[in-house]
Amino acid sequence: MGMHHRLSLLISATSIFGALASILAILPLSIPYPPIPYLKFDLAEIPVMIALLCFGPVPGVGSALIYWAILLWRGEFSPIGPSMKFLAVFSMLMGLWIGAKIFKRSKFTLHLSFLLGALFRVLSMTAMNYLIAYLLFPDFMSLAARTISLALGINFSGELSCLIMVLAFTAIFNLIHSILSIAPSILIVKYISSRRLPHLKKTWYGMVLEKG
Repeated sequence: MGMHHRLSLLISATSIFGALASILAILPLSIPYPPIPYLKFDLAEIPVMIALLCFGPVPGVGSALIYWAILLWRGEFSPIGPSMKFLAVFSMLMGLWIGAKIFKRSKFTLHLSFLLGALFRVLSMTAMNYLIAYLLFPDFMSLAARTISLALGINFSGELSCLIMVLAFTAIFNLIHSILSIAPSILIVKYISSRRLPHLKKTWYGMVLEKG
């Protein structure tokens, strides 16, 4: 495949998967996370992950940027909500990519990269939730603490215990969402790889992550 043809393919893939992610984000397909209902599971991250796994980090990040731009225009609680969503996806992508670099000689490259992607997301979103929900908009922290208290049937005593529980349940949400975003994407890309499409004979996943 020529350089020009390859560049056209990457640009097209970035645009298509970014637009698909945006459409899935806008459609009413999300499921609230019961302990903190303003956090929602959705399918929109899967196209971004597929762009990464099929074509590599640049199309993955590019599709995430398109997704972010459209959410800034149409998303809820803009610009903070879309920016938090972008950071969650971006940190997960970066974790996977860095994991693929660090663990490239390991027979567990895929599993370790998967774990690093989830860890990057959990850590970055825990820090941002502390900044946004605790320092800047404490009403969100109070709301989250109340819903967790109702879900668990217990009362929290003190601001510190509320903060710890909210950040812990936020971390659990991001861990679950990482699994829901990465695992189906890997299955889809494995299927795509098995079809040996003429314009995608080798995926980034197959070349970098599938060794284990």
